[in-house]
Amino acid sequence: MAVITIHPLPDGPLCLDAVRAQRIAKVAEMASRLVETGAFVDRGDSIMVLVSFGYSPLEVHALVADARQVATEHVVAMEMTEL
Repeated sequence: MAVITIHPLPDGPLCLDAVRAQRIAKVAEMASRLVETGAFVDRGDSIMVLVSFGYSPLEVHALVADARQVATEHVVAMEMTEL
């Protein structure tokens, strides 16, 4: 009797996993810069700070919303643990 194994198909192209991982890492890095400077509250300040840290303007404009969201979530979580 043969054993049949079922392998799930990957969801989407395999090359996108590496791109997603790089994007997540970049957003986390940007968010930490925003938290340390306190510039996550205002979009304009966020953009100026990230560009001053050496990120390319294209990269900043593409990821600034996600970086601000991650930074805000981090700050809120830290404040909630202090209560």
